[in-house]
Amino acid sequence: MSDDLGPACAELAALIPALIPALSRDSIPPDRRTALSAGSAVNPDVLHAMTVLAAEIPAVCAAACEVAGEPWQHHPSAICLCAIPRLHHRLTALGMPAAASDLETGVHHWTRLVKRALGLRTADLPAGRDCPSAGDAAQIVAASPQA
Repeated sequence: MSDDLGPACAELAALIPALIPALSRDSIPPDRRTALSAGSAVNPDVLHAMTVLAAEIPAVCAAACEVAGEPWQHHPSAICLCAIPRLHHRLTALGMPAAASDLETGVHHWTRLVKRALGLRTADLPAGRDCPSAGDAAQIVAASPQA
């Protein structure tokens, strides 16, 4: 478990504003799927990421506050991301590693989701598949996580 979620939350907070222009700019993704939002075509991956972040970040922050015994008032995702490192540290200090780990897992999941929606991260390929970047003879033999 990480000791400091500050940099990860700061990275996610910096990426989230890029979703708004990407919503309409990237209206035709490579797989040609589109979604309608307010009558115009939008990138469904970006729309999904925005919807998930708006729902999950405040919910996870509220749950962490409840476990830590702190009062909770609904805040936008950006403010919740500022509070998550403090809550993570508090939960760890209170001897609640599972709840602290849930915060860490959530931040890393949301970062992957946003990066994938913005095209900054590619989908994972399982070991044993041909490597799309290395030509015909190369196979993926080991996997390592992308940041």
